[in-house]
Amino acid sequence: MERLSVLENARRQALRRSPDSVQEETGNPVSPQLQAEWTQYIEQQRQQEKEILRQGRDEQAVQTALLARTQEKSRAGSVNGERRSTPESRQYAMHLQSLKKQEKNRTETNPDAFFVLHEQELLDDLANEREGRLVNVPYLKQAKKRMLDSLNAGIPVYLVGHLGSGKTQLALETAQDYACAKRRQAFLDEKMAAFEKEHAQASPRQKDQYFNQICEEARRTFLPGDEHPYFISGSHNLTAEDMFSEKTLKLAHASEGKNYEDQLQKLIQGFLTFLSEQEGQMEKMDSKERMSLMLAGWKTFSDLYISENSGFGTVVSKIDKEVLKALKEGKPVIIDEINTIAMQNLIALNDILQHHAGQTAYITGIGPVTIQNGFCLIGTGNLSTSTVSYEGTNVLNPAFQSRFTTIAYNYVPQSTTGSLPDQTRPEQNQLFRLMIEHLCQTDGSLLLPEPSKTLDQLFCLAQMARVSQDIFEGRNLSANKDGDLPVLNEAVLSIRGLIHILDSWNYGENCDLSLALWNGFIGSVTNGDDRNLLLALAVRYGFFPESEGWKIECRAKGEGALEYEDIRTQPYDYDIRALERLSKEDIIELLFGKGPKRTSLPRTLMTRVLNDSGEPFSAARAQKMNEDLRELEENAQILQTIEPVGQAS
Repeated sequence: MERLSVLENARRQALRRSPDSVQEETGNPVSPQLQAEWTQYIEQQRQQEKEILRQGRDEQAVQTALLARTQEKSRAGSVNGERRSTPESRQYAMHLQSLKKQEKNRTETNPDAFFVLHEQELLDDLANEREGRLVNVPYLKQAKKRMLDSLNAGIPVYLVGHLGSGKTQLALETAQDYACAKRRQAFLDEKMAAFEKEHAQASPRQKDQYFNQICEEARRTFLPGDEHPYFISGSHNLTAEDMFSEKTLKLAHASEGKNYEDQLQKLIQGFLTFLSEQEGQMEKMDSKERMSLMLAGWKTFSDLYISENSGFGTVVSKIDKEVLKALKEGKPVIIDEINTIAMQNLIALNDILQHHAGQTAYITGIGPVTIQNGFCLIGTGNLSTSTVSYEGTNVLNPAFQSRFTTIAYNYVPQSTTGSLPDQTRPEQNQLFRLMIEHLCQTDGSLLLPEPSKTLDQLFCLAQMARVSQDIFEGRNLSANKDGDLPVLNEAVLSIRGLIHILDSWNYGENCDLSLALWNGFIGSVTNGDDRNLLLALAVRYGFFPESEGWKIECRAKGEGALEYEDIRTQPYDYDIRALERLSKEDIIELLFGKGPKRTSLPRTLMTRVLNDSGEPFSAARAQKMNEDLRELEENAQILQTIEPVGQAS
């Protein structure tokens, strides 16, 4: 049995023990009936918690929709188009907060609720991974919430950070979520208005029931992935016209865009008008003269009309570009790398940035444009530092930037101290979580070669990545013995780089993690000093060991990059290991922690589990079992500390 499974069994408290743990402690076999009863009980408890979680989330969705609806009402009634807190909106906000607290308290006290919540979170993360969306670790959730709060208040967002952090994808997903919420809100407003008109005498309860019903319909009908915000790639060549309206010259036919039937009708109507004007003169003519005049008039009239509508010429045509389209259609627009655009062109956005939906903004060269509900603007940018220079980027004008909510989004949290068994706060290891979830199967399980050893190595890889990110950002640094600070000028082990490494490794089928680290990342670093520093950092975290044919020599700055031939002392020889399975339960405990203790069991089941050793149940026996269990847990922790890395317990 792998070390992780031993720890899992050792951590079960007396009232939480499964029949398997009873057998492990006592050496007595467990009856199939007891095993079946235990399994059935746990499954029933988890199914109940799934239903409670679903109902709670549905109620949260309803309260969120009601809160958004009342906030939009307050915006519509305000002078400047801004949201204001009202007694009604405050009531919904407080109820929503209460629901979230109830969910949090339940998962902190109920082991089945803890498992169900994190099981759903794990499976949602894996679904996002398959669909190419970001994994919703807490750092991402917090950033997305701040962005949505700002956009809902009518304030554009400027998202800044370093390369490889996922800013552009975050901007895209936030824009999709915002647009989806607006479409759902419009759907709910339309449905509720029709219901209230048709059922004027409906009671508040009936209105609530109908609103709950259409909320579910809105969630099924409008999905974030169906939304497609407008997107602009920033560059120093981009002009204001490229964002708003482009003028082009084209050769046009005089009758272009006109319907033939409409043109014939217009010709006939014009001729009849001509005859009506000549009616007095035609009355003095005989029938033959009148007919001759009419035929001559028709020929002349039609020739003139044909001549007027059959010519060609060069005309100026205007084409709406992304920002103007988004304004008119009420859709989000993303300006990626906004700080690469010349400031004199960005200033054209000023009037738009300080107005809300329903208000009119003035655009130079176009005129006044009404901002439609649903419009929002998100800009992203990489900011140069004293050690990292992003060529072509500018510092935004402070007056211009003040119109945005500026949000710094960089690399996800990761503890850089202690080994994997030492970790007690899973929320600190979000980078490790991203890596593990990238490797998981669709059902939440994980196949790894030599799981104990491999998990330790993956955790060290996450720590190494986070330290490289700290160095790249220029923070949390300590000087070496010569007083020099480590510096990475161009290369950083970002999430993107970690994915390349994991894919190169391919669960140990292609190579070990050291060679995957070289092939998937370090070997492609072109800056010599950066490569040498990353190699030294990798050695610090246990990669490229000399015992496996590697030798990393320290090099001073400017000495040139170490090549593969420099660090490999013998031909590469690798034995592929068989894959072993870690269950979904193992992964949940690995990523989210052990969860709360089980404090109660049905009396009949508790008695049977505790008495399965064959001894009579008593308070003294229960106390002895508790002591034995604590000793078993301590022994497991000691073995975990002293055993060689990768060796099973």
